[in-house]
Amino acid sequence: MATTDPYRLTSGTESTDPTKTAVSRNDIVRTALWLVLVISTVGNMVASYGAASTQVHLACGAVTALCVTALVTRHLRGRR
Repeated sequence: MATTDPYRLTSGTESTDPTKTAVSRNDIVRTALWLVLVISTVGNMVASYGAASTQVHLACGAVTALCVTALVTRHLRGRR
């Protein structure tokens, strides 16, 4: 019996193709870069509100800039 539920998100058949179900190295790197980007941005915000030294702001800003650069570079290379 086939289901005709209009609210079902999948077709009912699960994909067994390992290229579609496996987590790739690119997925892990991209997720890690986004995680570090968020942490460094939040760290910079906390440093601003906590009146931290200039070195903390510079370190957080440098990490943020490096993460953004890496994410943009990876995105542009992936489009080719």
